Amino acid sequence: MYRFLFISFALSSTLLFAQPLSQEQAVQKGSAAAAALLQKLGGELKGQMQSGGPMAALRFCSQNALFLTDEVAKESNTTIKRVSLKHRNPVNAATNDEKALLEKWETLHHSGKSLPTYEIQQHTNGGYTYFKPILINNEACLKCHGDIGADSPLFKAIKAIYPEDQATGYGMGDLRGMIVITLPK
Repeated sequence: MYRFLFISFALSSTLLFAQPLSQEQAVQKGSAAAAALLQKLGGELKGQMQSGGPMAALRFCSQNALFLTDEVAKESNTTIKRVSLKHRNPVNAATNDEKALLEKWETLHHSGKSLPTYEIQQHTNGGYTYFKPILINNEACLKCHGDIGADSPLFKAIKAIYPEDQATGYGMGDLRGMIVITLPK
């Protein structure tokens, strides 16, 4: 009984007196979560492209991308979403604040300036939000996000799955969107 009480006290006092994340720790945790998400999604999509081409990647992404994003968020004890100004899935539409940051990055990008690797904002409650740009940096991305002929089976499949799709017409190096990671204090 006393052992149980001691363990309970030790756990509750650890939670009560846990130090909030420093900005450096938030950057490290956000960077690690973003890298894990890109690795997981990128690896899965690469495999789908190799085994079944863009149609297989489209099917996989439509059925699994949100689940995999949530899985990485759970593993990293964060909340993660991918957003864009030209979203494919309405779930990935940017909020007004996210849209403002994406537009700022678009302006930088179009003026030939380098984008930041990340941006971080601290909340009044002590938590942080970490923002990482997503750039089109692989030719495979352009299979589904580049210029796709309106008569192609892929274009028709995209429109069937995502009737409000806006996520085509990108070129190599374009800003596709960003990863938004919310870190609790």
